[in-house]
Amino acid sequence: MLTVSEYKTDLAKMLEVLPEDKIIEVIDFARFLANQYSKETGSLIDKDSLLSQQRALNHIWDNDEEDLYEL
Repeated sequence: MLTVSEYKTDLAKMLEVLPEDKIIEVIDFARFLANQYSKETGSLIDKDSLLSQQRALNHIWDNDEEDLYEL
Protein backbone atom coordinates (compact mmCIF):
# COMPACT_ATOMS: atom_id res chain seq x y z
CA MET A 1 0.00 0.00 0.00
CA LEU A 2 1.27 3.44 -0.92
CA THR A 3 1.62 6.34 1.45
CA VAL A 4 -0.20 9.61 0.83
CA SER A 5 3.06 11.17 -0.28
CA GLU A 6 3.59 8.37 -2.80
CA TYR A 7 0.04 8.79 -4.10
CA LYS A 8 0.69 12.50 -4.61
CA THR A 9 3.90 11.72 -6.50
CA ASP A 10 2.05 9.17 -8.66
CA LEU A 11 -0.69 11.68 -9.41
CA ALA A 12 1.85 14.33 -10.43
CA LYS A 13 3.51 11.83 -12.80
CA MET A 14 0.16 10.90 -14.34
CA LEU A 15 -0.74 14.55 -14.85
CA GLU A 16 2.49 15.06 -16.82
CA VAL A 17 1.39 12.59 -19.53
CA LEU A 18 -2.29 13.51 -19.74
CA PRO A 19 -3.59 15.87 -22.42
CA GLU A 20 -4.81 19.29 -21.29
CA ASP A 21 -8.52 18.43 -21.48
CA LYS A 22 -8.01 15.41 -19.20
CA ILE A 23 -6.02 17.48 -16.71
CA ILE A 24 -8.95 19.90 -16.54
CA GLU A 25 -11.28 16.95 -15.83
CA VAL A 26 -9.01 15.78 -13.00
CA ILE A 27 -8.98 19.28 -11.50
CA ASP A 28 -12.77 19.57 -11.81
CA PHE A 29 -13.20 16.23 -10.07
CA ALA A 30 -10.76 17.21 -7.30
CA ARG A 31 -12.74 20.43 -6.77
CA PHE A 32 -15.96 18.40 -6.60
CA LEU A 33 -14.47 16.10 -3.96
CA ALA A 34 -13.13 19.05 -1.95
CA ASN A 35 -16.56 20.72 -2.10
CA GLN A 36 -18.30 17.52 -0.95
CA TYR A 37 -15.81 17.11 1.90
CA SER A 38 -16.26 20.69 3.08
CA LYS A 39 -20.06 20.28 3.04
CA GLU A 40 -19.84 17.10 5.11
CA THR A 41 -17.48 18.50 7.69
CA GLY A 42 -19.16 21.89 7.72
CA SER A 43 -22.54 20.41 8.51
CA LEU A 44 -21.08 18.48 11.44
CA ILE A 45 -19.47 21.60 12.84
CA ASP A 46 -22.68 23.56 12.42
CA LYS A 47 -24.74 20.83 14.08
CA ASP A 48 -22.36 20.63 17.05
CA SER A 49 -22.40 24.41 17.33
CA LEU A 50 -26.19 24.50 17.38
CA LEU A 51 -26.38 21.77 20.01
CA SER A 52 -23.89 23.65 22.15
CA GLN A 53 -25.93 26.85 21.86
CA GLN A 54 -29.10 24.96 22.70
CA ARG A 55 -27.57 23.55 25.87
CA ALA A 56 -26.28 26.99 26.87
CA LEU A 57 -29.71 28.60 26.39
CA ASN A 58 -31.68 25.74 27.89
CA HIS A 59 -31.97 27.44 31.30
CA ILE A 60 -33.61 30.45 29.62
CA TRP A 61 -36.03 28.42 27.53
CA ASP A 62 -37.13 26.15 30.37
CA ASN A 63 -38.02 28.95 32.75
CA ASP A 64 -41.12 28.26 34.84
CA GLU A 65 -41.57 31.94 35.64
CA GLU A 66 -42.28 32.91 32.06
CA ASP A 67 -45.17 31.53 30.11
CA LEU A 68 -45.06 31.42 26.33
CA TYR A 69 -48.27 33.45 26.14
CA GLU A 70 -46.93 36.21 28.39
CA LEU A 71 -44.09 37.13 26.03
